[in-house]
Parts: sequence; C-alpha cells; structure tokens
Amino acid sequence: MSHGPALTESGRLLADMAAPHIAALRDAPAALGRATSEAYGVLRITTLPDLASLVLAPILPGFLARHPRVDLEMVFIRRTVDLVREGFDLAIRASVSARLPSSALVAKKLGPNNIALYASSQYAARRELPKRPEDLVEHDNVVFFSGGANEYHLKGPKRSVKVKVTGRVSGDDFFFVREAVAAGLGIGAMPCFMATQELADGRFVRVLPEYQYALGAMYVMYPPARPLPAKVTAFTAYLRENAPRFL
Repeated sequence: MSHGPALTESGRLLADMAAPHIAALRDAPAALGRATSEAYGVLRITTLPDLASLVLAPILPGFLARHPRVDLEMVFIRRTVDLVREGFDLAIRASVSARLPSSALVAKKLGPNNIALYASSQYAARRELPKRPEDLVEHDNVVFFSGGANEYHLKGPKRSVKVKVTGRVSGDDFFFVREAVAAGLGIGAMPCFMATQELADGRFVRVLPEYQYALGAMYVMYPPARPLPAKVTAFTAYLRENAPRFL
C-alpha cells in the first residue's frame, strides 16, 4: 500500500489547526437545515390587552416550555397595524363581522368571537332585567364605543334585531367596561371570555341570554412568506390548538 509524502512538523501543526474548521464547514448544511426548522428568536406580536391577558397569558407557559429558544414580545395596539413596516411577526385580532376586510395577510381562524350582554347581580337586584332587546333602551348602559351611543346587532333563536342604546358611561377598553358593569353602572356588552369568572362567582348575570351579538371570530394573522419563519409556524399551530378553550 502506497502512502503520500509525510507531513513536516509545520504541516502537521497546520492540519491540526485546520481540522475543526473543515469539520464545521462539512457539517454546515445539516446545521442550517436544523436552524430553519427549529423555532428561535424574538416573536413580536400585536394584539389587544383583554385577549393577551385572558386568552394568551394562560397558555404561554406551555409554548415557552416547548420552544425554549423563542422569546415573546407583546405590544398592545388598537389601531390597524402594518405588520411588515412596523416589524411585527403576527397579529391576533377579533372581528365582529362574518368576513375579514380584504388584506394581503394570511389569516387563520382561532375560534368564535362571542359577545354577550351582562349586568352585575346588584344591578339585577334593583332593576328588572330586559325581557326583549327593545327593553334595553329603558336601562342604564355601559357603552363600549366612545360618543355615548352604540348599536347592538343581536341574534336570537327566532330573529335578529338592531337596538341603539345610549349610556352615561362609555369607554374604548373592555376591561373598563367589565369593571363598570361590576360596579353596577348598567348593562354592558363584552366578549364572553371576559365574564367567565364573574358568572361563576355570581357577580354577573347574563342579560337576554338567548341573544348574542352578531358573531365574528378571532384570527391570527401574519404576512405571507416562503419559507415562513419556524417561530411563526410554531406559535400559530400552538394557538389554534390551545386558544379555543378560552374563547
């Protein structure tokens, strides 16, 4: 068996120094393949405070345990956000209509956006609750939208009805609406997930329980990309698996 020329001492030293780097280059394609399939990095998410606090926060420990190389940054913005221009990976939004507005974003449905009417038990004790949607105009109302007036699009078992209500108290935050209702200031509409504990504790009662606000849905939305970052794919799949039980 023939052998090549023997290395000099300097040659052996150079070979020993180069060997780890040659091995790293040889293994680079496999490492890049793992990197593209493994979720890692900061995931920037824009959503609403109520969704983040009551739907997302309870399920985040499981996601972070499953994906230890991902960090989450939550930013609460009510306005429409340009995800690409403002540097967000995805948005989680609620719609009150059957269809989302036209958009280039990819939208995946998480579950229904159920909105119902509630009153505190103390309000129910001093006022007879409405028996028909039209009775709402005779009651104190906590109005979600600013301006002191709101129109409820209510869907019942036999009919759908629109009722315009006014209220001395209004706000553009569902946490405020919930606390105002809890203080006995009137009847208020809010997502069902915001009143779950209050109903269980007996602090809230459903008003017109056979009616709900015209149903929309919750969505996770992200810009189209090929390939989609693994952190976006992983978080979207985890949300669709775990978020519906809180909605």
